Amino acid sequence: VINYPEVAIVGVNKMMVRPVWDGTQFIPRKMMNLSSSFDHRVIDGWDAAVFVQRIKALLETPALIFVD
Repeated sequence: VINYPEVAIVGVNKMMVRPVWDGTQFIPRKMMNLSSSFDHRVIDGWDAAVFVQRIKALLETPALIFVD
């Protein structure tokens, strides 16, 4: 739930190691859930999706913070 005057909320959960099938075997992968909610009266859905994808990229490859 977004409360005034907030326009967005991003929740980051803890990272966990989970088994992922790679086609031949299960391999351990680090995974984390990311939750978000946006007030679409202020933030367009496309812009929200671009923001979430950028956060995902930075969390997966932190070195990108220093490149851009």
